Amino acid sequence: MSTTLNLKASASVVLDGNGDGAVGIGPALPGVSWQPSSIAVSVSTNTNEAQANIYLGIAPGAGDLLAATSTGSTGDSTDCNETVWPGQQVIAQWTGGDPGAVATMSVFGTRQVP
Repeated sequence: MSTTLNLKASASVVLDGNGDGAVGIGPALPGVSWQPSSIAVSVSTNTNEAQANIYLGIAPGAGDLLAATSTGSTGDSTDCNETVWPGQQVIAQWTGGDPGAVATMSVFGTRQVP
């Protein structure tokens, strides 16, 4: 029998010299699954407005595209109705943001633990 707990997870990356970066997070323990209800992205500065794509998979661009936004710096969120299993990640990939800025993805929902 599993237990349902709240999920609030985040991960950050420093954008490179082109204003690009990617970060992924997901369940790491066997038997644990995530059921995200929303995913939010933002960047610490927005002189250049980054675009952000959100994937479900194992690497940026190597999974299912869940959402895309042209306001990846000032912030945006999307609803999600997927299950994330161990070995999978929710991945955010930013392009065209401010070099050296910190980009953050947050995942909210529930998680099932054994």
